[in-house]
Amino acid sequence: MKRLWIVVALAAGLTAVAQEVKNPATFVPEVARRAAAEGNEAFAKGDYDAARKAYQEVLRLVPDNLTGLVNLGVVEFRAGNIGEAEKVLKKTVGIRLETAPAWLTLGILYYEQNRMDEALPALAQAVLYDPTNARAHNYFGVVMGAKGWFDGAESELRRAVEIDPEYRDAHYNLAVLYMQRRPPAVELAKRHYFRSTELGAPPDPELEKRLKSASF
Repeated sequence: MKRLWIVVALAAGLTAVAQEVKNPATFVPEVARRAAAEGNEAFAKGDYDAARKAYQEVLRLVPDNLTGLVNLGVVEFRAGNIGEAEKVLKKTVGIRLETAPAWLTLGILYYEQNRMDEALPALAQAVLYDPTNARAHNYFGVVMGAKGWFDGAESELRRAVEIDPEYRDAHYNLAVLYMQRRPPAVELAKRHYFRSTELGAPPDPELEKRLKSASF
């Protein structure tokens, strides 16, 4: 599948830092919550060193805290420390298999590394444990498309826009997918492409040219 809005910057496509991972067995003291808040603020500013230190402090205070681990993994990913991010995220799902944000981050990490055979099961887990997460379905569909499994890709991308009708990335990806059919599903591609631009996706002159030529 053509890549443009398929995978976006994590700040737009993955917001694990703003999430609390459900882990009722763990008590989080107020001092750790304050450190987490400091980490979230630093992350939002793009200060990954400060965010890393804050999340490491959370983990010093509450070892194996799932939210702290996921957020640290996202920070390492954003900072380009792929090996460390993978290590932290694998540790997270080793502690609690159902930690969907960790699976989603791993799936995106593997996709960006072109490790499709690892991205696929990671994203399958993300969808399994968080079935109403539109981004997880979008990325799962993208990886299926990259593997050439177009029926599965369409199903996942359609599920993404069913969950979030204003998810521009998924609309764009559906447009690309429909233009890869033989023959292309031009009207469906147009519908999703123009919906994606209405929602703020930048125009794609190449895709627009293909849509126009296929209409005649």
